[in-house]
Amino acid sequence: MLMIHNRHLAIILIPLTLALAACGNANAPDPARTLQIGNFAEPGTLDPNKLDGAWEGRIADGLFMGLTTNLANGDIAPGMATSWTTSPDGLTWTFKLRDAQWSDGTPVSAADFVSGMQRLMTSVPASSSVSVYFFVENAEAVRSGKMPANALGVRALDPKTVEFKLNRPAPYLPRLLTWANAAPVPRHIIASYGEAWIKPEHMVGNGPYLLKEWKAGDFVHLVKNPKFYDAASVCLNDLYFYPTKDVIAAERAVRSGKLDINFDFSGSRLAEINKNMPGYAHVTQGQRTSYINFNMRRPEFKDLRVRQALSMAVDRDFIALQVLADGSEPAYSIVPKGIKSYAGGTVTLASKGQSQDVRVAKAKALLEAAGYGPNKPLVLTFAHRNSGEVPKIAPVLQANWQSIAPWVKITLQGNDNAIHYASLQRGDYQFADASWGTITSDAIEHLEIIRTGGGSNDGAFSDPVYDKLLDRAARTADIKQREKAFLEAEARALDQLGITPVIFDSMRQLVNPRVTGYQVNGTGDNPFRLMCTKEAQAAK
Repeated sequence: MLMIHNRHLAIILIPLTLALAACGNANAPDPARTLQIGNFAEPGTLDPNKLDGAWEGRIADGLFMGLTTNLANGDIAPGMATSWTTSPDGLTWTFKLRDAQWSDGTPVSAADFVSGMQRLMTSVPASSSVSVYFFVENAEAVRSGKMPANALGVRALDPKTVEFKLNRPAPYLPRLLTWANAAPVPRHIIASYGEAWIKPEHMVGNGPYLLKEWKAGDFVHLVKNPKFYDAASVCLNDLYFYPTKDVIAAERAVRSGKLDINFDFSGSRLAEINKNMPGYAHVTQGQRTSYINFNMRRPEFKDLRVRQALSMAVDRDFIALQVLADGSEPAYSIVPKGIKSYAGGTVTLASKGQSQDVRVAKAKALLEAAGYGPNKPLVLTFAHRNSGEVPKIAPVLQANWQSIAPWVKITLQGNDNAIHYASLQRGDYQFADASWGTITSDAIEHLEIIRTGGGSNDGAFSDPVYDKLLDRAARTADIKQREKAFLEAEARALDQLGITPVIFDSMRQLVNPRVTGYQVNGTGDNPFRLMCTKEAQAAK
């Protein structure tokens, strides 16, 4: 409770302190050009090649700009690249760079992008997103250590030209390159400071903002980068990001004006928020799946019947429609709806449409067939995040599983996001909650979660049949045949249950109407460089 209370104070008091300072200090941030942002969780890192979470990506998006970038409506646009071309077979992409500088005045070059991609493939620990890039020539071999970093199919043809060689078509590459993982890195700074290059006193970036201060567990402060190539169009001078896992406290902070934006709120509060804070709440269906990750290293989960039983017992409809009631949908498939060129929801878990009583009875029969019962109870610990709405969902899941039989005993273990995902990457868990939001807006990204050897395959699931289906789909250029092949792969994934889906998350934000340039979109990309405030615009 003490830790939560301290976080609560960080949310409520720090913005007030800053606002008061601005009134009496000529060097303090201008409130009209400052945003106070509730950012869900404490970042584990701001190293673009290592980060994982959307809460880290929001900050890194201000510090670094990739070859492409996001617009407020979720579309992509040229970033550091002014243009790009693709070979007829879709296997060679060539990007032409604009004139741009790092924040210390050093020119941004093609070699910086090459270095960034090589670091992404060789960093330890790795970003869980690393496998998403395995379509790049030799990427998987570089990641596994079978080939050197310079064998990666990303090359600098000259200081202003970056070439990507692929081992299969990836029509979504421009969207993927908007994500901070694919950002360039300042080679000269890393050479001087090593892993300490991300400290505020050392870091340089090529994005619209600079890292001014990072007080762990408290806030991250970014300031406008005067060297950014389009600095004249950036309205906001200061951004403050706070970890806000207590959504009720964050809602109060937004209502009182101490926070301008919070990237979550309790869905059960929507009607009350619309009544008391009209124009603040924004809800849309996102491209994110929350799921249960089974650790296949453990003997219990090597038995498909155990995975099937635990999947069957989950009351997805109750969780989505009654516990959350926030626009989330029950997930009976892995790929969420709204993914372009894919009929999401066409293939589903076999238990869809069955009553909860029927599913629980089948779950009990499966566990008994697997040898469990009064003399051999199934005793497990379910690890989950202590953020957002997950603490509401975890006890419901526990009750679902324990309703199978008295000899099913499930203990809950909650942790902060960074600790939770670090445990998953180490394989230090039994089974756990996790979620995956799209970077590419392509079905393959969600299905890669359980590909053998994939960087996001924390459960170490492996099914050669599934891998072959996924590879065939990935190598298919024809859009209709590609979709058909992915559907076949997803059907196999739902049959083998390396993971089991729970809900398709809604995206919920609270945004003070004083903020301009913000748009709701299905990808969740909200670039701060395009935002402003009504006060700042009125002062022009």
